[in-house]
Amino acid sequence: MSNEVIMRDRLAKHDETRRQFIKRASLLAVAFPMFPFTAGGLNSCSNAGPNIGTVASQNNNTLCGACDAPANLLWRTVIAPQSEPGEPLLLSGTIYQPDGVTPAEGITLYVYHTDATGRYNERDDASLARLRGWMRTGRDGKYEFRTIKPAPYPNRATPAHIHTHVFGPGYSEYWPEYWIDSSWFTSDPLITPSERARLSGRGGFPSIITLERDANGVLKGTRNIKLEHLQARG
Repeated sequence: MSNEVIMRDRLAKHDETRRQFIKRASLLAVAFPMFPFTAGGLNSCSNAGPNIGTVASQNNNTLCGACDAPANLLWRTVIAPQSEPGEPLLLSGTIYQPDGVTPAEGITLYVYHTDATGRYNERDDASLARLRGWMRTGRDGKYEFRTIKPAPYPNRATPAHIHTHVFGPGYSEYWPEYWIDSSWFTSDPLITPSERARLSGRGGFPSIITLERDANGVLKGTRNIKLEHLQARG
């Protein structure tokens, strides 16, 4: 079996794992301990400077952002350094409570994605993404991160995307975090009707983002998020 076939199989399994996560969460909870949430490091408002240098270590597993989230997080972060190849991208938005109106404070947003070649790292290991970061909302629920626009997987029909997880006190009681639909981009020709049909709607607001380029050439987009109270299954 060629290396290309093996890699396609690994990435396909990764996508399937994400789609089946909620269905299997009650079983997985037996094998993994609950993440202890703390109030330390929460911002009272979104006026602090960004965290710099949150490019991932190759020793961490991106499938569990809560497992190694830094203790002190700000509402915004920088994921990709200026030397990272690719188009600069800035995404921002507001995380709301389940009513879709009230800003959610103290919620951690975890994101990760491929680089400008469509790979997660030199080995293209989807569980060890090189470009990733965390943010924690203040009272206004806002978040922001700077990175580069990810490329789609090579030789596959999956749209370019940014994987997105959320976690915080009172949410996802059987698991420390939960996936919402990945962020896609409206200009992507790989977003076909069949791909759209795979979207779950988890996240509450549209996950396909329109990007606009500012005067400095930076692509900017907005994605708001609505939380869910996920209850343990008996």
